[in-house]
Amino acid sequence: MTTKGDAGGWRRLNTLAHYGVRDSALMALVHRPHAHLNNANCTSGTAKCTTCSTFGMSGSGSPVSHCGGGGDADCGAVEAHVYHLVKPVDHDSPNRGGERTHKAIPEIFLTRLLSTKGTVQKFVDDFFKNILNANESLPPAIKWLFDLFDEAGRRHGITDPEVVLAWKSNSLPLRFWVNVIKNPNFILDVHKSPTVDSCLSVIAQTFMDACSTTEHRLGKDSPSNKLLFAKDISQYKASVRAFYNGVRTLPPVTDQDMAAYLHHLSLTHLAELDSKHAVQELFHTYITRYYSPIMETLEMDPNCRTLHLAHKLDNVMCTINGEPTSMC
Repeated sequence: MTTKGDAGGWRRLNTLAHYGVRDSALMALVHRPHAHLNNANCTSGTAKCTTCSTFGMSGSGSPVSHCGGGGDADCGAVEAHVYHLVKPVDHDSPNRGGERTHKAIPEIFLTRLLSTKGTVQKFVDDFFKNILNANESLPPAIKWLFDLFDEAGRRHGITDPEVVLAWKSNSLPLRFWVNVIKNPNFILDVHKSPTVDSCLSVIAQTFMDACSTTEHRLGKDSPSNKLLFAKDISQYKASVRAFYNGVRTLPPVTDQDMAAYLHHLSLTHLAELDSKHAVQELFHTYITRYYSPIMETLEMDPNCRTLHLAHKLDNVMCTINGEPTSMC
């Protein structure tokens, strides 16, 4: 009942901030039976409620309730102009997915494309600068992994520096950051419209080109998304190289430091991980499938033989299968 509307008929659904719930507040879900719904309208678990549209899809892509805000009022009809966090643009609204959209002619929208690129240029530059910054706040795992790649290159006699750079690029920028650029809805509660998705694909492709070790020759027949940031690629490539060099000059991370860091992460997120389910997945999808080669490796490795890891794993498998461990 406290939801406010604007002049255009849109209503922004209330969030926790609307009710004064602050960060780190302790919340509890309390079951309350819906006594106001009689059996004629909604039965429990056997029939679908015909008078209440429980969940709809908001502009952000999150399920939201369209029932009355007072809690005790009957659920009314679904409102067409309700949004969660971000009001969807009319032509990108999920409700208009079935309508036919026009094909944009590149020559007509070229000027608009260049002006839009100039508008977002600073944001793209700032984003690349922030994620390609080798300072003391960099997670130790990145320094440890990049040093591992450098050591592997030296140990195997790889003289081509582009090979090690490709290892580093495929481990962090191309595997993690490109995914974040392409899918902001993975970490933010926002709706990614088709138009926004196309724009983010151009930025993601630009970042991929910056991490590439090969030179791309562009011509008049090259796609517009390649030509858009063509003059900036050399600068972005230099930033990627500078990031790798900066990580190389950071103080080394020992195995003990890495173990301590991982232990700290485990304690920090202790309540967020279902360890029992994780162990079950580990055994059923990995150990069971590759049991024989794992046992052979444990029996051949001298350190594993000292710790009797093969025998311990065999006992664990017997326990899971319900067999007496004395028979193993």
